[in-house]
Amino acid sequence: MQDSAGKQDGRPVRRGRDILLALGAIVLLWPFLLALAAAVRFDSRGPVFYSEERLGRAGKPFRIYKFRTLHPQPEDKRPVAPSDDPRVTRLGARLRPVHLDELPQLFNIARGEMRFVGPRPTREDLWRGVDEALRRRALAFTPGLTSPASLRFDCEDDVLAETENPEQIYRDVIFPAKVAMDVRHFEHPRRLSDTKLILATVATVIGTRGDGNCRRRLERLLSRAGC
Repeated sequence: MQDSAGKQDGRPVRRGRDILLALGAIVLLWPFLLALAAAVRFDSRGPVFYSEERLGRAGKPFRIYKFRTLHPQPEDKRPVAPSDDPRVTRLGARLRPVHLDELPQLFNIARGEMRFVGPRPTREDLWRGVDEALRRRALAFTPGLTSPASLRFDCEDDVLAETENPEQIYRDVIFPAKVAMDVRHFEHPRRLSDTKLILATVATVIGTRGDGNCRRRLERLLSRAGC
């Protein structure tokens, strides 16, 4: 099932569809993207965009793009930024909860590096200590703009802000749980699941829906891990 799901994920038809949809979304949202870029530029010092190397399908690296939501600190490579992190800019505190900072990844989709729906692209260092078999299964899929785990754990920044060691907890507990959740979903996709995920993501962005069980789910996960 794993191999066939991965092959289906890489079909040219699906890739072409996502590229065309991304190009259409860029054209449609162009004024909004420009407005966000201007807001980032005038909100705080630093570049408009944040770029970082992530792993794509089959572990192939590519550069992901986001609107910058943190004050520039080149030496700080922490993989998470809890909601109370002093690095978060004023505008970033508004963009991050509704994921508008992720919109530049439409260009990654248009370049064929990502899909609209797929496991979130990850940094190489986050895989240290993660089961190798799980890593291979996750990287069999093209990364996406949204996924079941990114929606079901959308309050992680707030929960991590209440912990003593957010980086370690994310690496050791939350990240492996998110990967496992996404792998289970994409290895056994249901009919219209992509459409439902996209609609749920749009609802989250415009503030009409959030996963009300997110905090409870994360608290149970951390409790089982002894955190």
